[in-house]
Amino acid sequence: MFTIEVFILAAIFGLTYGFLLQKADFCFVASVRDFVSVKDSRIGKGILVLMSTALIGWGLSLTLGVASVDQLWAVPIGFQNLLGGLLFGIGMTIAGSCASGALYRSGMGYVQFWIVIAAMITGNLLFAYIYDPWGSNYLIEPLTMAEGYSMYEIGLPFMVLPLILVGLLLLVTIRKFGWSGFWQGVKNSLTDWQGNPFTQQHWDVRFVALLMGVVATIQFVTMSSISVTGPETRLGGVFMASMFGEQMVYNNVYLNNMFAAYPTIGIGPEELLVICIVVGAFISSVLSKSFKFRLPKAKRLPGAIGGGLLMGVASRIAPGCNIANVIAGVGGLSIASFIVIIGMALGVFLVTKYYFKMPIMLFYREKDAA
Repeated sequence: MFTIEVFILAAIFGLTYGFLLQKADFCFVASVRDFVSVKDSRIGKGILVLMSTALIGWGLSLTLGVASVDQLWAVPIGFQNLLGGLLFGIGMTIAGSCASGALYRSGMGYVQFWIVIAAMITGNLLFAYIYDPWGSNYLIEPLTMAEGYSMYEIGLPFMVLPLILVGLLLLVTIRKFGWSGFWQGVKNSLTDWQGNPFTQQHWDVRFVALLMGVVATIQFVTMSSISVTGPETRLGGVFMASMFGEQMVYNNVYLNNMFAAYPTIGIGPEELLVICIVVGAFISSVLSKSFKFRLPKAKRLPGAIGGGLLMGVASRIAPGCNIANVIAGVGGLSIASFIVIIGMALGVFLVTKYYFKMPIMLFYREKDAA
């Protein structure tokens, strides 16, 4: 049974994520797409800061004993991780946004991403009815090689691997930019302030990544690991139950398992968190005067619908979206998540390189122009 305190925590986390994501135009698909298109690594650096913060945060939480290994998000390992990641990367590139990007852009008034989210939830439900009875026997089980495993289970002190990985990343950064360049980057990320920060249109993506990693660590300790597409699947289940009755959900093996820890089919804390991401982005965009209803051009609708559907199905195969795998998966040193991330990056690269190139920082430029 969920308590009111957990719902309040979920709302605070969701509002914070939405606010931060909007402030930095933090989109995971752009981190690979922009680099492939025009060698821009602005958002990619933010992703690396986010991963590093999550690694240190999760390792520190385990070391201090405020969280335990059984709280880590580690899903079964196999080729389904690579396949799901690849398809998710292709889908989010076609749709023009990752799972979290669609949420905060919806809060900014981009109707195109309302459509992407609706298509993703439809894809989640489509997978659920493919899974039962065909998907489990003929797709997921044949591709699965081992149970979920976290490298924290190796037996080393919990901080050893996070410090090694983050240390290697720092070493590569310093070798490339030198000490002066590294500290200038740190300084730039912390001094991107002009006037009232809450009404400022843009925050440095590296600073936002650091804050998101800290908030995600607090969520890991106090509530659960962050995820987006799992709660979206349950939101789809709630919709199905309201339209066709609860038995329609309980009779499906996949959806029934998704609500196994719930007292009934309804909105739980994680679903509230996802909804509040949209609200947080709305508040942030209103404060910065960047909120505006923007109807999509007709030629973008096939991409929004097709990409969203593919993201929904792929997130169930992988399993998980960019948020769950990059933050909770990497922070938890989950083997499966590293495979999913490789697949996602490959999917974005293939579509960007050989199919089309999206304009760099599309939304940031529209905002600046406004």
